[in-house]
Formats: sequence, structure tokens, C-alpha cells
Amino acid sequence: MADPSDLMRRAARVLRARDPLEMLGALTADGGLPAGRTRLWVGRGPALEPFPPAPPGDDPLDAAAREVVRTGGPRLVDTARGPALVLPLTVEGQRCGALAAGLEEGEDPYAGAVFEGLALLAESCALGLWNQARTGPLTAAMDAAAAGIFAWDFSADNVFWDERTCAVYGVDPKVFDGRGDTFFALLHPEDVPVLQAAIAQVTEAALTPPGAGVTGDPGRYRLQYRVVHPDGSVHHVTECGRVVLDEQGRPARALGVVYEAGADLPAAGRGPGAEADPSSRNSLLFTLTRALSKAVTVEDVTRVMTDVARPALGAENLLLGIMESGHLEIVGESRIAPALEHLRVPALDVMAFAATREEPLFIEDLTRHAEHGVPGLALVGELPSRSWVVLSLGSADHATGACLISFAGPRLFDAAERTFFTAVAVILTQTLERARLFDTQHQRATDLQQAMLPRRLPVLPSLSAQSRYLPGTRGMRIGGDWYDVLPLDDGTAALVIGDVQGHDAHASAVMGQLRVALRACAESGLAPGALLGKVNRVLCDLDTDRFATCAYLVLSPVDGVLRGARAGHPQPLRVRPETITEVELAGGPPLGVDPSARYPTTVSALGPLDTLLLFTDGLVERRDADIDVSVRRMMDGILDWSRGAGDIDLTALTDFLTLRDDPGRIDDVALLAVRRTP
Repeated sequence: MADPSDLMRRAARVLRARDPLEMLGALTADGGLPAGRTRLWVGRGPALEPFPPAPPGDDPLDAAAREVVRTGGPRLVDTARGPALVLPLTVEGQRCGALAAGLEEGEDPYAGAVFEGLALLAESCALGLWNQARTGPLTAAMDAAAAGIFAWDFSADNVFWDERTCAVYGVDPKVFDGRGDTFFALLHPEDVPVLQAAIAQVTEAALTPPGAGVTGDPGRYRLQYRVVHPDGSVHHVTECGRVVLDEQGRPARALGVVYEAGADLPAAGRGPGAEADPSSRNSLLFTLTRALSKAVTVEDVTRVMTDVARPALGAENLLLGIMESGHLEIVGESRIAPALEHLRVPALDVMAFAATREEPLFIEDLTRHAEHGVPGLALVGELPSRSWVVLSLGSADHATGACLISFAGPRLFDAAERTFFTAVAVILTQTLERARLFDTQHQRATDLQQAMLPRRLPVLPSLSAQSRYLPGTRGMRIGGDWYDVLPLDDGTAALVIGDVQGHDAHASAVMGQLRVALRACAESGLAPGALLGKVNRVLCDLDTDRFATCAYLVLSPVDGVLRGARAGHPQPLRVRPETITEVELAGGPPLGVDPSARYPTTVSALGPLDTLLLFTDGLVERRDADIDVSVRRMMDGILDWSRGAGDIDLTALTDFLTLRDDPGRIDDVALLAVRRTP
């Protein structure tokens, strides 16, 4: 795989391409991806068009591309010319094509750097196709505006500018070092905190979960600022771009264009040597405070600092540590360049030293570390020219941890910056302490939740079963979802799925009580409807102020007779090769609502090739869609996934439903899949 700067350069050329064939040229030219195994497909379904056209006969790349556009996952394909990874092209949440990228023999396409590079090229192709479809002759417009293209990799802090972008910023392309801090050094001093705040707002907005009240694409942005050329002239610049998230939903890079809105304009207000307006720095502090206020866990806090704070500050690296039993434990860090790896141990020593202080530590030049009296640096030997801000997190009698923010090159921290970092330390300390308390409570609640769920499913003759449980992605990340498989004395099996209202320890406790009540009633041999009626009265008598949905079915593995009842729960699904339908069970209200409620029993059948799928609404429910629509969408997805597969494997089915990348899911999920076996 090419080095990061070459990847950035190719990504920029792809964005500037006029059509798919020109994109291919940008991907394969000058020692890029192998031409024979690098292909593009544009469109979806029957309209999927290959570039270049597929050769006659059975083409494994073409078949893989159509599968990838249909399912959304990458696929490794072996061709007569060698291996290739086929990736979907996705933009605005929609798949618009596929990219087949040829690999070197023995190259692991899923290795971190390789996959990230291929993902960057796929993202660039998707954005380029989107721009072509939306704006038509984009390149002509960019030529008229003398616009340049940039790509900024947040994790590695690598920046690519084409020649036009370098001209906009007044930089010689031959000497541009491709570092983010070089960009910040070109900004007019008054605009540095303004742009820092804007970058923080953009990256924070990109992290906004779907359905959170944000319309449009939160990753798209437009910024205006001033840069100072080497001759002292001030130029107004407009930047239009998009923040791209990685597979974990974290800001990975920004791609876009810049153009000059006016040249040789005098600086507004004070001269280039003046300090920035304090209100601008307050804006950045407000944005970070808002982002940290949304952080619930320690992991959330580290993401805000590494994904929002570090790029906005133009910092090279960031490490965050907390004190555990007198030792500093690193809980979050950005990528460290190999050339700086030897600084990690002394950095930990400095952080441990700073954790005992009440004020931040400002090291304006590591080569002059002796002036600061900091232990740990004297033994390193020759130190690179770097500057560090080390935030002390805690108080005089309690050390919470420390945060080290590293900048390339020496740096003078003026009074406004020192005040700003001191305020960040106070806010970060409060957020970390709150997050640590939450994590402790969450661990206790998780232990309770796990204790309530079955440790394993029973082994039953003539019956196969697979189950999954996923915690929620918001709040305490626990809840009252549960499943159960109960062998009955007559050789049948009771299948249970349920969901108690709420996402807290109380919900888990009520779920445990219900599970015990259901087991006790099941042993008496009650019909499903009568059993739910009895359990409903038990929950009403408990007076927990909680209700629960539930589906209870009894399956005979020998003849497939299926008897069931529902209490406000989604209908089970019957999955067959090439078809999927709902098992329509007559239902009543949720348990715990009406002590006099009745639940009729419905009799059905499960065929030898049928799979019965029971699930809680967290698997399909989304804030921005009706639940019936979401269920239908899931059913269509299962059909697409299983088409042509023959018999359905239970493990593969449950993995498909629960291992998919689904940023829209916030609720916990219980899932139970069952089928008869010979």
C-alpha cells in the first residue's frame, strides 16, 4: 500500500476527476493500484454500470461488486491476476457503487494501514461521484474559481494540498511538509481561536447520532478565515469540506476544497502580532464543554479529547490518563508517530508528576526541559523540538489524572492560552470524575444484568437455538431485555422473549422477577395465553411502576406444532429459504398494565426448513422511522442476505443481525433464533 502522502494525493485527484474513467486513472497512475484489478461500478441494482465494462464470461469482481452494493460489506476476491478487495461506495447514507482495489500478493487487506488507505480512496470515489451527480461539471467550476483540493487525516495529522491549495495559502508545494500545525501557523493570529472553535464544532457535529434533531449532513461545513502569506499580505479564504467518519463512527479525515475570496486585504482590527480576541477562545471552550457534557463514560471523554479537542487545537498528539491505586493508567491516546515513540515513557513520567500539581505544566521547548524541573526527561538524551501542555486533573488532596497535549516545534503559550488550558483542566477533571462514577455504577448494573440472563441455552433433542444480547448504546447501556429456552416435561420447549420498560438497574431487577415467574408457570404446563395472564397479574401485584412486553411460545420439535401468545411484543418471524413472514399471534396489552387483561393462544406450525426468529424492538426501532417500516426493512435485509444460501445457518443469521454497523441503534437487544433439526 502506498505511503500516506501518496494516498492523500490520489484521493485529491479522484475528487477532481470529471468522470469514473478519470477516477480510475488517478487510482492507478504512477505505481498506484494495479490497473487490471482496479475497477469502479456506479449505480445500484440493475443500473449498476462497470468502468471499464466487464469482460465477457464469468467475472468474479463484477459479481462481488453487485453483492457489495447489495449488502454493504467489503469482500476479498481472488482473480486470475491476483487478489482484490471490493468496497462499497457510500455517501449521504446511500450506497452508490463499488470499488475493486487490486492488492499485492500476500498483502493483508484488513491490516490497519492498508484498510484505512483503501477506505480513504473509496470515500474519495463516493464523494467525487456525489459531486458529479449533484453539481455537474464540478471541475470547470473549480477551475474558474482557482479552487484547490485538500485532504486532512486526523489520526496521523497528515495534510495533502494540491498546487492550487498551496497557492491559496502562499506555500511552495516543494517545501510543504504536510503537517496540520503548518496550516495553523499560516493563519492570521486573530483567526486561530475562531477556526479552532469552528473545527471543534464541525467534528462534534459529525459525531451527532442519527435522529438527534440534526437535519442534513452534520459532517459538511463551510469556513471563512484569513491567512498571512510570506510577504505579509492577508488573504481571505473560503473552505468547503466534509468530515468523514471511520468504521467506529469517529472523525477520521476531512476532504474538501479551498478558494480565495479576496487578496491583499488589510487585517481587520489589530495587526498580525496581536493576541486573539478572548471571546473567540471562549467559543472553543464552550464547544469543548458542550461536547464533554454529553460524554457519559470514560471512553466517551477520551473520544472528545482525541477526536474533537486535538484536531481543533492543532496538536500533534494527546494522551489522557487516570490515577488508579497510585499509578497513572492511560485510558486514551491519539496515534504517535514512530519517530516519537521513544518519548512515550518520559511522557508518562511527566504526566504522573503533573497529576500531583494544582496547575497545568507548560513546556514551551522540550530541549530546554531542565528549566522546568520536570523529572523523566533528563534521561532521554537528545530531545526533538516539541512543546507540551500537561494538564493536572484533580485537586490538592485528590489526584484524578493528567492530560498531555503535544505540539510540533517550540511554542510560546501566552496568557490567554494558559488561562484557556487551565479552564479546560477544571472542566475535564469534573467530567472524568463523573464518568468514572458512571462506569463503576454501570459495571455493577452489568454484572446484575448478566446474572439475570441465561448463562447458556439448554441442549434439546431435535432443536437448535442461538441467542444474542446487545447492551444499549446510550445511557446506562443496560435494560430489561431477556430471552429464555425452557425444556418442558412433555418434550416440548418454551421459547421466551421480553422487554421491561426502562434502561437501569431497576429494569434488570424486574426482568429477573419476571423470568423467575415465567419459569415457575411454565412448569405447570399452562397454555401460553393463560400463562401470560397469570404472569401479568404477578407483575401488577408487584407494583413496580414498570410494564413489560413479552412473547411466549411452546414448540413441539417432533411435529412442529407451535402455540404462542403475545403481550404487546413484536410478532415473531418465520424465515424460510427465499421467503420471510410474520408468525401472527393474537395479542394483548403489555404485562403490568391491566390485571384483568386476557391473552389468547394462537396455534401455528414450524416447518423442517423454517427458522423462528424472536427479537426485542431494540433490534429494529429507530427514532426517525415507524417501527413497522423498520421491521419490514429488516425482513428485506434478511432476504437479501439469505438469497441463494439454501439452508439458513442460525449462527450466521444471528451474527448478521447483531454484528452489523448500525449507528442508529440506541436500545438494548435480545434475539433468539430456533429451528427444528432431524
